[in-house]
Amino acid sequence: MALTSAAVLPAWAVASKKVLFLGDEVMFAYKPDLLKLIGDKAHCTFVPFPKVGKPDWETFCNTYVYGKGYDVIHFSYGRELMFHENGEPRGKNEETWGIYTGLIKALRKSGAFLVGCTTTPVRGAMPGYEGAVDWNYNARFKQMLGPSGVKINDLGDYTRTRLSEMVQNDSNLPTPLGAQLMAEQVANAVFEAFNEGQDPDRPRILMVGDSIVGGYYGATRNRFAGEAIVYSGGTTYNDAQPDWKKIVDEYIEKGGARGWDVIQFNWGLHAMKHVDADHKTINADQPGARIQFSPEEYIQQLELFVTELKRTGAQLVFATTTPIPKDCSGSIVFLDQSAYNEPAKKLMERAGIAVNDLYAFVLPRMKELMIPRNVHFTAYGSEQLAEQNYSVLCSLISK
Repeated sequence: MALTSAAVLPAWAVASKKVLFLGDEVMFAYKPDLLKLIGDKAHCTFVPFPKVGKPDWETFCNTYVYGKGYDVIHFSYGRELMFHENGEPRGKNEETWGIYTGLIKALRKSGAFLVGCTTTPVRGAMPGYEGAVDWNYNARFKQMLGPSGVKINDLGDYTRTRLSEMVQNDSNLPTPLGAQLMAEQVANAVFEAFNEGQDPDRPRILMVGDSIVGGYYGATRNRFAGEAIVYSGGTTYNDAQPDWKKIVDEYIEKGGARGWDVIQFNWGLHAMKHVDADHKTINADQPGARIQFSPEEYIQQLELFVTELKRTGAQLVFATTTPIPKDCSGSIVFLDQSAYNEPAKKLMERAGIAVNDLYAFVLPRMKELMIPRNVHFTAYGSEQLAEQNYSVLCSLISK
């Protein structure tokens, strides 16, 4: 049965949540964008972690966490340990197990839903930090979160794949675009935390893709409030031979026993971006730069992706790749996208998969919807993409 706009939303969809954000200076840099995205859906509190190697977690939580009634706690702790003093990190690698265990144990006492966020990388050289050390601490952090049942927001890996456009040179602080993209990822992780345990019989939609999905996910979730529960996921970025089975296995695991009613998927911009001989993202004008996948290779990989997606049993919808502006710079620059999108649409027709033609939707409105000289969208643009998603997907969940 189709629901109308006059449908009364359940209490969980309209009640304001309480969210605590724990982090460092990067968190405070993307805070303004994050508050805009979350709006009146939650009351947000931001607290910096202590910049010491061995915090007293009980004292910290007694002051800032316990008894506050937080529904969700989003926390990122790592940069404080990575920082080098007198040639040594504040928290030695062998000490991190105990430090992270103590932190998770203390936060669990709050009763809030926990989201652990990996530390974003430094771009270039920054006093007190070493790239290899940063990676080791993030790897250890994730190893602790998974077995502890804490939801992971891998903001560190997400940022690393877009480092030159997201982080200022010789710094850990985000660029204006980086702050927007980080805020989108954090808001999406919090919105998914809100979804946990809500009405298991309600239709469930999974939207997977790249940072464009990250931009419109929150607005799409809001548009479906009261009608469906919407989640998001990624695909592949720099893999020469994407492991589509592993990627789809992650979707299946995320869906749990309930599974997914609809999966909207896209993979495109990261096939069209420029990489070096080792498949590392580089600017298109750098020596040795080449497009990661030719149109022929793209279709071959997309067909493998579709084959794996059919294992989910969900209704599948392919979203075409949104336009690249002619004056775009960086790793993704203007090219003939019809060489990718048109064969992709024909593949979907053969496979019996519906198409949400976001490329055609955006093309005549690029100046209105997109950030100038960039593949990403303004907040208004993401809202318009969400409306387009709703117009295509709502009929599938009301059947």
